[in-house]
Amino acid sequence: MTIFPGKKSIWLREAYLEKNHGTAESLDTLLQQAVKYCPQAEILWLMGAKEKWLANDVNAARAILMEAFRANPDSEQIWLAAVKLESENNEQDRARELLARARDRAGTERVWMKSAQLEREIPDLERAASLLDQALKKFPQAPKLWMMRGQVAEATNKEEARKIYQRGVRYLFFY
Repeated sequence: MTIFPGKKSIWLREAYLEKNHGTAESLDTLLQQAVKYCPQAEILWLMGAKEKWLANDVNAARAILMEAFRANPDSEQIWLAAVKLESENNEQDRARELLARARDRAGTERVWMKSAQLEREIPDLERAASLLDQALKKFPQAPKLWMMRGQVAEATNKEEARKIYQRGVRYLFFY
């Protein structure tokens, strides 16, 4: 990689070759090298973290994602990968903390939706409703957010759920 060291596509092809025909160590070495030359290539960071996670080295996956944050602080993909890592390893408090920071740094519709989804899974429906209400102020034309807000309301108050769905439909089609 001395001719085109900053070419992400070449690193990615080489990484897939190592993944399919090399060893875990050779892939790890390659990905470490690749992110030095292409620090904004989220896919290379994510690939490294996923390989560590699949090898049951959660701490190494966390370390890779922390480095990825330094290089890509506003990356929705990296934030959500870190949340998934924590959530699937039953670290709900860590996942919550990451999502709170993600809402501040990369407050996309998807980050807000994942925040509410985590609260529904915990379950903390009151917190999920609050997050969805905040999200709908920022993203009022997001049908999935309206649907999720209605679903959360269905668990406690069918009439409130009906009103939320009606508001969502009116907003989506008439504004």
